[in-house]
Amino acid sequence: MGRRDWSGLPDELLTKIGQYVSGHFDMIRFRSVCRRWRYSLPLSHTNNWHLQLQITLLKEPKPDYRIRIPLPFYESYDPELEAESSPYHTVPSSIVKTTVCIINQSSLLKLEETQQEGKFRIINPISDIPLKEFPKVLNLLDYPIMEVTRGYICKISHSNVLKAVVLPEYDDKVCMVLVLCDHGRLLLWRNGDEHMKEISNKFRYDDIAVYKGQFIAIDRWGTVSFVDSSSLKVIQYTPPVLSGGKKKNLVVCSELLYVADRYFDRARTSQNPYGKWDPSVVDFKIYKLDEDWGRWIEITSLNDQILFLGKVLNFFVPIKEVSGCNKGNCIYFKGDEFIGSKSHGVSVFDLADRRIGSILSFPGCSDMLCPPSWFTAN
Repeated sequence: MGRRDWSGLPDELLTKIGQYVSGHFDMIRFRSVCRRWRYSLPLSHTNNWHLQLQITLLKEPKPDYRIRIPLPFYESYDPELEAESSPYHTVPSSIVKTTVCIINQSSLLKLEETQQEGKFRIINPISDIPLKEFPKVLNLLDYPIMEVTRGYICKISHSNVLKAVVLPEYDDKVCMVLVLCDHGRLLLWRNGDEHMKEISNKFRYDDIAVYKGQFIAIDRWGTVSFVDSSSLKVIQYTPPVLSGGKKKNLVVCSELLYVADRYFDRARTSQNPYGKWDPSVVDFKIYKLDEDWGRWIEITSLNDQILFLGKVLNFFVPIKEVSGCNKGNCIYFKGDEFIGSKSHGVSVFDLADRRIGSILSFPGCSDMLCPPSWFTAN
């Protein structure tokens, strides 16, 4: 059978096909077929993920060393104190789409979209730092690309915001945004809201995700709850994990729900739960939800898969999808090393022998996060 001339498809058929193109890379390939295909699907079809928001946050209490002289001996008007009287402050932010992909079966990258059409930032999928070793110009049409997962980054100049998830997941029309702040607070924005609203709850949360089309959050006891956008309340979905770990991450894979529970060498302080003085990770346990029986089952082996726990995205990758990587049953996560080191701040935990350390201490494990030899810098 000879080659077909796909450029002659009717316009109405091209429009119909374009409605099913959801991934950014699929959109690029669709538009690269010919001029007619390119004009039938505008680049903005999947490139309007820069949602601008005004996030209202509680002010962090600051130590006050000013001397207070009791009335009636001292009384004056202090405009600075008046301005600080409000417990809230509003900060601008934007929600940016990001995609984790495997390029040419050799490199695992996170591509963060920019406001320039067709331009991406190449960043480490674990530590979220830019990878300067890669060429400045990279034509993604030159290499086979496999999309692993997608997510969203909340770009905000404020350390309180840790993570954001969006509904619907794979649509251009964002309706709701759930934000996880430090100290485990949850904020929700719905289309039409002027600012974020806090989810009232006595529990503190470690992670958030989208599961079966709904927002979920896991608290520090390991209980997963749905976040009801109407009532701004949480509804318990699972029993607690009941393990001794101190920080829990949600992993959604093919409609299955997992929890990665990490253990530290000392207690996690409430004053600085995520900062640079964090305790070191010494162990992990993985659990899978058995929905039929409503219980958590411990997973002692990942077999030929690798679990990646990033700052924003948590996902599995089979080792067969990445050439040169022959060691599965491991967890990659952001470790204690200096972020500018050769390890890019990435550590590895081996579930087989319970060994933990810098990614550099596991031969061959760092290759997938480095530029391959066939890349040429420019």
